[in-house]
Amino acid sequence: MTTSAERSLGDWVTAHPGAARVFQKHRLDYCCGGKQSLAEACATEHQDVQQVVREIEATERADETAVRWDQRPLDELVRHILDRYHAPLRAELPRLIELAGQVERAHREKPDRPAGLAELLADVKAAVESHLAKEEQILFPLILAGRGRVAHMPIQVMIQEHEDHGRSLRRIRGLTRELSAPEHACASWRELYRALGELERELMDHIHLENNVLFPRALAG
Repeated sequence: MTTSAERSLGDWVTAHPGAARVFQKHRLDYCCGGKQSLAEACATEHQDVQQVVREIEATERADETAVRWDQRPLDELVRHILDRYHAPLRAELPRLIELAGQVERAHREKPDRPAGLAELLADVKAAVESHLAKEEQILFPLILAGRGRVAHMPIQVMIQEHEDHGRSLRRIRGLTRELSAPEHACASWRELYRALGELERELMDHIHLENNVLFPRALAG
């Protein structure tokens, strides 16, 4: 029997959706790094495995209504991804680009401003929109038509692009000093970093659902 520590991060979040918030708190990558075991991830980030497990159990007791997407029909899961993640991403990224530009311009004399963030977010927007279009026009129709078993190559392309998105999130953290606004930051600056933190959480949940739930089920037919 697989122990708690040997269980993969992706399996943890699939079976216990509340684990996502715990893993984010401890900087454990459950989306692109979802195949690694909890023990491996905790060792890398110098976290206590048993403490993490206790926090997950506490979260699970507090929220008994979380949806187990591995147990829902595939068409329902695809619709959830489209409504919950694709549509909001398209709306939020332009706002973040504009907000980042405002902060960079207003604080151009401050050395701790997030210089280059608006340009990076514009690149992220272009990559994300291209990625969403491929899923919506090619991959998801294959899955919904019951042809997921022949979608190995499109799925591998999507997984590689997910890893690219993960690298972009790490670059954003680098430019923003781990999303930590300085004491002198204005309201717009603080809202930008808050929203970027939310973007990170949403994108990680999104990638987890595809990499660790949707894609394996589609390939298994």
